[in-house]
Amino acid sequence: QAGKAVHQLDELLESGFRGKEVSITEEMVDKLDQIENDVDVQQIKIRRQIIQLEKDMPAVNVIFMYQVIEWIGNLSDLSQEVGSRLELLLAR
Repeated sequence: QAGKAVHQLDELLESGFRGKEVSITEEMVDKLDQIENDVDVQQIKIRRQIIQLEKDMPAVNVIFMYQVIEWIGNLSDLSQEVGSRLELLLAR
């Protein structure tokens, strides 16, 4: 979703940051925020599930799973930050 929003910049430039393109970009940024919130909720659920499985799994696998969850969360946070910066561009 962040990639789509960034690619929308071309359209925004052509339109002079006005009109329909601004609305489309704002909707994309709102969707990006929603996705990031959903990822946060899913992270919590997945961590709870892993806790239940930890005793039956090798420690290395558990550590790796937590690391992957962390990376996905970080990616989601960075994507939301991209959206926030796009909003700043639109505000100016």
